[in-house]
Amino acid sequence: MTDRRTLLELGSGVALAGAAGLAWRASDQGVFSTGRGPAYEAWDQWNDGPAGSPLQLVRAAILAANPHNSQPWRFRAGHGGGDGIDVFADRARNIGSIDPTLREMHIGLGCAIENLLLAASAAGLATTLVLLPNAADQSHVAHVALAPGRSVVSPLHAAIPQRHTHRGPYETNRRLEDSVFSSLAALGADLPQVAVKWFTSEAARRDVGARIIEAAQSIVADADQSRDSGAWFRNSWSEVQDHRDGLTIDAQALPAWLRVAAKILPPVDSERADRIWLDNTRDVHVATASAFGLVLARDASDNAQRMQGGRLWQRMHLWAQTQGIAMHPLNQMPERADRERSLGLAPRFQRVLDDLIGNTGWHALMPFRLGYATRPALRSPRRRAEEVLQA
Repeated sequence: MTDRRTLLELGSGVALAGAAGLAWRASDQGVFSTGRGPAYEAWDQWNDGPAGSPLQLVRAAILAANPHNSQPWRFRAGHGGGDGIDVFADRARNIGSIDPTLREMHIGLGCAIENLLLAASAAGLATTLVLLPNAADQSHVAHVALAPGRSVVSPLHAAIPQRHTHRGPYETNRRLEDSVFSSLAALGADLPQVAVKWFTSEAARRDVGARIIEAAQSIVADADQSRDSGAWFRNSWSEVQDHRDGLTIDAQALPAWLRVAAKILPPVDSERADRIWLDNTRDVHVATASAFGLVLARDASDNAQRMQGGRLWQRMHLWAQTQGIAMHPLNQMPERADRERSLGLAPRFQRVLDDLIGNTGWHALMPFRLGYATRPALRSPRRRAEEVLQA
């Protein structure tokens, strides 16, 4: 009887210790703190500061879409005594062999510029944008001159802190109206060097989806691309709070139970992570897309046009947010095309992209999907504006 009682007491102690350990792990991994802490304060501060001040404008700019949440930007205010903000590419934050020509970096910089312009207009400032103002410094990607004007508050401005990339499933029984595509395309009316092509029919979606999956498989098979992509994933809550950048479990739009489990369990190795990404690309991103789109440029190698493409993407994503529509870049094909070009390989995926576009004089910048999401997207971490703004 004594031995049995001892065993029961020991078992209870082990269970309690296990539960306590699990609770500690959950707390340590931010299970109970989703979207909170220093890494997420930028979302709540997005419109703070003196109206029209550089700090207020940059607080809006840093919430822009960007590749792998690498946040490849720096800002400088009032250089040379003028009223304006200069935008610089932080090339130390490039994503390596995933973006060897810096195509995605410049798209992301264009997104940040668009947010800054929207914030300036809302604050009553007139803006003049000059892209690549210094031929001797290609990292100096833009100058935004500021002058007193009248306040023009675009509906897109209020969507800035609500916009998030949605990597989860979309509703498969709810179609997008034709007016959605025409409204999105019209947002680029003042950007003649960029455009958007839609793939909405079942056959077109099947074709584009198959090419996206093939490109994802090629990325996983490329050890450098797999490594460089994985380097931006923040597995632990402490990494999220310390780095305030990169991809996170929270931002994958997983079901709540799976998100909790993924945070509590130890990180998977790179091979398993690649398999999960491939599975999600095939079974979630491609399988549930209501439609695919492709941002185009007249010259997809021109950094100014890449930034204009980013401005269009940011506008489209903000407008979609106001309509309850989710969006998600799917860059696998151009990532492989850029990689093949950088290595001097046969241009397999450039040919794929050219086939999709046709002989139109346009070239691919960024494919994406859109639809109505089945669950909300969560915040991604952001560095504070003060960290990237130089007076």
